[in-house]
Amino acid sequence: MFNPCHIFSTELLEAMIGKQVMYYVRSTYHRGLSQNNTKIRGAYLISHYHKQAEAERHFNAITHDPHRFLYDARNAEHIEKLKLAAAQPRDYLIFSTILIPGIEKKITAKFREHTKRYLYKNTNWDLKGRVTIVPFLYFQLGELYTRISHQGDEIRMTFEELENS
Repeated sequence: MFNPCHIFSTELLEAMIGKQVMYYVRSTYHRGLSQNNTKIRGAYLISHYHKQAEAERHFNAITHDPHRFLYDARNAEHIEKLKLAAAQPRDYLIFSTILIPGIEKKITAKFREHTKRYLYKNTNWDLKGRVTIVPFLYFQLGELYTRISHQGDEIRMTFEELENS
């Protein structure tokens, strides 16, 4: 699985707290696991929110995830847990929802054929000739999505749908 996310780090956590980001949701992140690394016991994604209601919405949407956790940066115990996660504990990988800069170009090249197949199957867009399609990646409730626009139309799908097409 393709993973476009930055590692959750101490510097990133401090910058977020400095920008008054007070709420964080931890969820299982299968995209963070590499088939080559059998020593990793788990991968998690830390999503950040300015508003408590948005964080709670995300948290409540993933009741199936046994590793979900809602952090409140106003709680000293939660800050310590976030700092531990940012230090990348042994045998775990913790990622943020911050995307690696320039990742859309990499995705465009790597998933060009996937994108064409998906668009031909799921749209009636005229893609003949020299058409450039650049996907826009974003997270919603801890899930990676792709948005693609073409001549005023737009389509959104989970990245997994694109990846598997």
